[in-house]
Amino acid sequence: MKILITGATGLVGKKLIETLMFDGVTDINILTRNKQKALKSIGFPVKAYEWDVKNGEIDSNALKDRDIIIHLAGESIAAKRWSDQQKKKILDSRIESANLILNTIEKTNFRPSKIISASAIGIYGNQDDKELNEHSRLGNGFLADVCKKWEAVFSEHPLSQDIQMLHVRIGLVLDINGGALEKMLPAFKAGIAGKLGSGKQYMSWIHLQDLVSIFMYLVKYKGDQHIFNATSPYPVTNEEFTKTLAKILEKPSFLPAPKLALEIVLGEMAVLLLEGQKVIPKKMQEEIFEFQFPKLDMALKDILKDDLKGLKRLVQYQWFSMPKPELFSFFKDEKNLEKLTPTFLGFKVLSKSTDDIQKGTIINYTLKVHGVPLKWKTEIEEFEPNDYFVDNQVSGPYTKWYHQHHFSSLAGGTLMKDDVLYKVPMGKLGRIIAGKFVDNDVKKIFSYRFDAIKDFFKI
Repeated sequence: MKILITGATGLVGKKLIETLMFDGVTDINILTRNKQKALKSIGFPVKAYEWDVKNGEIDSNALKDRDIIIHLAGESIAAKRWSDQQKKKILDSRIESANLILNTIEKTNFRPSKIISASAIGIYGNQDDKELNEHSRLGNGFLADVCKKWEAVFSEHPLSQDIQMLHVRIGLVLDINGGALEKMLPAFKAGIAGKLGSGKQYMSWIHLQDLVSIFMYLVKYKGDQHIFNATSPYPVTNEEFTKTLAKILEKPSFLPAPKLALEIVLGEMAVLLLEGQKVIPKKMQEEIFEFQFPKLDMALKDILKDDLKGLKRLVQYQWFSMPKPELFSFFKDEKNLEKLTPTFLGFKVLSKSTDDIQKGTIINYTLKVHGVPLKWKTEIEEFEPNDYFVDNQVSGPYTKWYHQHHFSSLAGGTLMKDDVLYKVPMGKLGRIIAGKFVDNDVKKIFSYRFDAIKDFFKI
């Protein structure tokens, strides 16, 4: 199966690529505005092609031999206040990108069998507490009009006679690394949040993993339906949502945000928070699709499982066109860590307890954190040659540092996964004072590491 994905560097796109790759779908093209930036962000062996939607430019090779196109691209509806210019940008980014894809298919005569296009439950407009499914009447208003025009580009195009067009109407996507939940968390953790407006408006939400699973299901879908709601079967009111989140975080939620205040701050965009839809994924239920996280408390507990322990997680993938033993031999040599660490850290290996790294090996380092010299001792807690090893901080600058290095065969080469769990020292006070700085430092370290590895292996 050969797939093209637009919007591949977004929250949904990255998780979808990861899931497709591990499911054996390794021939993936992406369309992006910046090839190098996209490839670094994704880390998997995709082929990147550039397009410029505003100017109608596209590398048509991206569509060659594709069986399925998954179209996720579009200007974020919550990125900026809704001026007339921003509203035009939101609409045009969806309409023009869809037309560019379809026109290119016509000109090149490339014929995918299926196009799966993202849409949104905003298409139903504000219908209070009325239960809505795929057969419900569509709404009015800016977002509803955008979604209707967006879907119509595909469904009303002559190519829809030959290509299966599927629309995925997506609800509020929950994940800790992006979207609305990430923006909500600071206020809830500080205990200064509560319901928005009346709190009676419905929030039709979905766990990121369940959303990706719906896309995976539709990639293989052979039926004759065209529209699918991508939401949990159990929508909740805003008041229920905020109370559930606060309870899981063990924080109060007694400070509501009045409707007038939100309208003053956000302008017309306040409808995103003050209006909602009670949407049911009837088609997916009829398909006997099994939601992994159907209930809100289940979803939030899963998403926040590390955060509730004061832990942060960073995951980074990088693919190499070489066999596992060759790559593993480089990373098991602790001296090579010096080559992959930013010079501002002054990172040096002092000693190790065994001649060769193995389970139980103790390694001593020295480094500088913002100019302050520190010592760091780690233990190789697990070690499986050519597959993985784990270094666990025994003493050092973090309360916890647990770094898993995984190596797996993929697409004729090796995929390396860095999976790091870390905890800022001094508990809650440390997270409040230094949490953001530490998070940024960790991201910088692994960004540098990615580029250094790429330069070293000339990839």
